[in-house]
Amino acid sequence: MPAESCYYIIYDDFSISICTMLDEVCDAVAGGALLYGYTDNEEMAQWMLNECFHVVEKGNS
Repeated sequence: MPAESCYYIIYDDFSISICTMLDEVCDAVAGGALLYGYTDNEEMAQWMLNECFHVVEKGNS
């Protein structure tokens, strides 16, 4: 599977993002972000982004 077909969900204290470039993910993690998950399906990535938002929101309440 080519690297461009992976979707990585990362988050930190201020944002949640979907990245497709592994270099961006590595830079973000090195800067303190966390990897929530990854998938090769764009619809699943959107679902995971939404799920991540709810998990982070619940953890901050």
